[in-house]
Amino acid sequence: MRFLSSFILLLLLAGVAVAEDLKVGVIDFQAIFQSYEGFAEAETIFLKDMEAWQSEKQQMLDNLMAAREEYQVQRLMMTPDTQKEKEAELSRMEAELYQFDQDKFSANGEAARRNMELSEPIYEEIREVVKTYCEEEGYDLVLDVSGAVIYQKPEMLLDEQIKTALQAKG
Repeated sequence: MRFLSSFILLLLLAGVAVAEDLKVGVIDFQAIFQSYEGFAEAETIFLKDMEAWQSEKQQMLDNLMAAREEYQVQRLMMTPDTQKEKEAELSRMEAELYQFDQDKFSANGEAARRNMELSEPIYEEIREVVKTYCEEEGYDLVLDVSGAVIYQKPEMLLDEQIKTALQAKG
């Protein structure tokens, strides 16, 4: 919100004549996303997947804990070679649990990919509706309440002009 206030202030300071010609809108993209009809279905699918992965992780953890407990109880009755085998087995189980956790729940894990897979079509549809609406209603710029640019007229992009100015300078 701080960015948005600064941006509006900048527009006002840039001059009334320029600001009068600029049509700016603000939306709450996240609220729109969460109220979209497809969101509830996507969320249900995602939560079902998460529940299955959590259940699988819990089963692996329960198996590991049971194996550790069994080892502690029987350790004194085991030969040194059997102890080493059981310890190696426990290490393998720990490594598998860790790898499962990374594969499913890390920032690049299956849960994140699944969330993106389910969310991206909704985001894209909202973006397309915003673009169409803005073009039909003559908006030059639309910001999210977070300050992110959601839509801007293509001619507002200054990339080429800045590149040219940089080349001329250097």
